[in-house]
Amino acid sequence: MRQFFFFFTLLCSVASLQAAGPSAGAPSAPVQHPVVGSWTWTLPGKACTENLHYQGNGTRRGSSGEEVTQSRYEVSPMPSLLGFYRLTETVTEGNGKKDCSGDLHEAPGEPVTRFIQFSPKKDQLIVCREESLKACFGPLKRAPQ
Repeated sequence: MRQFFFFFTLLCSVASLQAAGPSAGAPSAPVQHPVVGSWTWTLPGKACTENLHYQGNGTRRGSSGEEVTQSRYEVSPMPSLLGFYRLTETVTEGNGKKDCSGDLHEAPGEPVTRFIQFSPKKDQLIVCREESLKACFGPLKRAPQ
């Protein structure tokens, strides 16, 4: 019984140290989200490519057909139990032209939430309207750096 109590106390101590995080003087390595980088997707049967560049500072540049946009984004740090990251983007600037699908998109200032899921190698992703594979597009491929 004493061994169990000792082991339990040791386990709780380690857990509390991990929860406390690094000390004030310890350097912490930045955590880069897998969405950060450049992504491309060409619509099937069309010669039109969508390009998205997510920067680590929470901004995104994009082009699709004639459309060019700048956005702010927030993405969940971890995927849900279904394997999707919640991605909310708010267009801050856009040229108001049509994208590869021929659509005009959201006016600046309107947040749009999508759900993204990565391939196991994190070199491809799909974009979905819900946490489901029913209404998605992609895969977008990570562009070489």
